[in-house]
Amino acid sequence: MNEPTTMGAYLRSVRRRRRIGIERAAEETRIRSDFLMRMESDEFDFLAPTYVRGFLKTYARYLRVDPTPLLDEFDSRFGVARAEVQQIGALERHGRRHAATPRKKMNSWAVAAVMAACVLVLLGVIGVIAGGDGSTPAEEVAEVAPSSSPSSEPEATATPSQSPSAPTVAELDGVTVEVVATDGDCWIFATEDGKEATPTGGQVLAQGETLSLQGDTKVFLRLGAPSSVELIVNGTNIGSPGGDEPVNLTFPDDLPAS
Repeated sequence: MNEPTTMGAYLRSVRRRRRIGIERAAEETRIRSDFLMRMESDEFDFLAPTYVRGFLKTYARYLRVDPTPLLDEFDSRFGVARAEVQQIGALERHGRRHAATPRKKMNSWAVAAVMAACVLVLLGVIGVIAGGDGSTPAEEVAEVAPSSSPSSEPEATATPSQSPSAPTVAELDGVTVEVVATDGDCWIFATEDGKEATPTGGQVLAQGETLSLQGDTKVFLRLGAPSSVELIVNGTNIGSPGGDEPVNLTFPDDLPAS
């Protein structure tokens, strides 16, 4: 920056020149108002540098100023951000090893589907055998008429055994997303069918934590540190989005092509 002023004073001056209130800026940038006020007061240590750098870039673009000089000065003052970016990038290369655990869920679903198919085939075979023996069974049934009605009950109760497959189909309706912080903390903002599923200013998902989301049609995510997380969409682990800049994702639109 060429002006003899601090980053915070510069941001505050630009915002006031544009006649934008701090609450309006918070609502339109999805950044908490207290975070914006801290940046305008040159307090950039309220979160890890990686997240604050993303907020600074978003806020500068919102105010229609070039973020490059601000980011350069931020990096020179908080050099740890570069180290964090490199570390997250290295961890992201190994992060996909965690995909083996969620795949067990897929295996269990596959086993359940095969078992349900086997039950259906078995019931079909039993039906064919029961209906293709000729006239002799009919005569036996006539001779033992009193006991025939109880014997038919097991066949009637066998058909509801198809019902366990129904929940499997139902659970595929809509969109379910699990965000798993595998390699560090990650700031996240999310909506389910357009309704906020996280606080207005987002929240920090600590390493090891999982955020579960579900929508009838769409789930939106904004991730501050995409390399720190892995995503499981409708039971399938699609890995980490990667990168050190904030990223927006909408599911199912952004599902990778199979």
